[in-house]
Amino acid sequence: MKLANFLLLFFVGTVLATLPGHIGFGDSSAYFRIRGTLGDSLSVSRFDNTPKTDKHTENSLFVELFINGAITDKFTFQAKARVSNDKTSRSYQDPGYNPYSGIPFNVQSDDSRTWDYFTASSQFRFNQWVKLMGGVDYLAWGPARRNKLTLKGENVHYRPWMDSTDHIMQPAPTPYLGYEFTIGPVTYTQYAGKLYHDKHKDKFFHAHRLGLNLPARIEFGISETLLYGSTVERAGSNANEDADSTDRSFEWIYAAPFVPYIFAQHYTGDLENTGISFDMSVKTIPNWEIYAEMLWDDMKKPTSMFDDSWWGNKWAASIGVATDNRQIGPVLFSFNSEFTWIEPWVYTHHKGAGYSYTHYGQSFGSELGPNSREFYTEIRAAYKAVELSFFASNVAKDSAFGGNLYDIHTPYDRTDREFLAKASTLHYREFGVGVQCKPTEWLWLHLSQSFYTGDYEGYRLSGSAGITW
Repeated sequence: MKLANFLLLFFVGTVLATLPGHIGFGDSSAYFRIRGTLGDSLSVSRFDNTPKTDKHTENSLFVELFINGAITDKFTFQAKARVSNDKTSRSYQDPGYNPYSGIPFNVQSDDSRTWDYFTASSQFRFNQWVKLMGGVDYLAWGPARRNKLTLKGENVHYRPWMDSTDHIMQPAPTPYLGYEFTIGPVTYTQYAGKLYHDKHKDKFFHAHRLGLNLPARIEFGISETLLYGSTVERAGSNANEDADSTDRSFEWIYAAPFVPYIFAQHYTGDLENTGISFDMSVKTIPNWEIYAEMLWDDMKKPTSMFDDSWWGNKWAASIGVATDNRQIGPVLFSFNSEFTWIEPWVYTHHKGAGYSYTHYGQSFGSELGPNSREFYTEIRAAYKAVELSFFASNVAKDSAFGGNLYDIHTPYDRTDREFLAKASTLHYREFGVGVQCKPTEWLWLHLSQSFYTGDYEGYRLSGSAGITW
């Protein structure tokens, strides 16, 4: 972090510390509150056995504005906007605006860029059973903490292959409308929204989930996702017969409640990319959680999911165990360990990017992508305003055909699949330590140091500090 930025944060923080923590007015049923953050972040990384072996430094000064409120006790809203200015030791190239390049940014000079993003959502609760939702926000469900497989929300973790200035690591929010019904132990949630790949072509998604609260603090969920869009590949470039050059529009049949997508897609020509997910969270043992997620991606025969002779048997699973805030003396300890397995071709589709499980160039699920595996463990210890964490990860990623989000399987390609082929799989291990500190209500500091061994050999140091008023 540059000295000038640090001094600016300290000066502004000293002034704001004497003022109330937000701007707001209203009462318990109708209110409006504004908060703001001024922050600065720095990352330094270097990998010795990659095409770019130089030390990569990136510094970002950012401003965030948060708004939340209620018009009545039934209608609530919240919004966030962030503007960042980045400096790099490498250089930025203007990618031109197209969503498949990620969140857009403006190149100011060879080593400087600016970018921004926002979220805005609102909820209207008719009664204790029915809620209407909408906005532009991050959507997430499932109990997995490290690698959510279906809707990851804002969840993203640094991977060594992200060490680039070509795109922004931050996921993009999603425009959506949704509703939720709750009757006793049963909750039904449904979303319909817009995804982006090519700025001239439409792409849509639908998702619904049925959640059930069972005895012994067990939660079970089953969900479906469905994606479709206009063809973005050049005419004649895709050898699949059903990959015709068509423009798709919003299909209203999928917006109706309780419609099973796997059957409803037959009414639209059996064109869509559908997926079924299962998740479970078990908190029967006091202070512990055991959880699991499984995704069947456009799989025609779930009973043959372990049959490697057919590439289309696409599935993924995450399973983990966690405990939070276990007090031992004056210290609160937390623990999480998670194992993730993603088969080849998961999140891809044979009709191309208009049907792939992507939004703004990133996976809508885990950022590991297809044909990958990770075992992750983290231990955290918190004492008053300071939290210390130790974490380790073992990752395998196959970048061969079927291991990339936009790979297209054609009738001329081999019909079997191979998980983590020896010749094309990269392995790395990450060992790290992190510190989070919030000495006052308005000042916060995060630091993290990771070391990498294996096919990615190097380190990454990152830190951020800011004032939230």
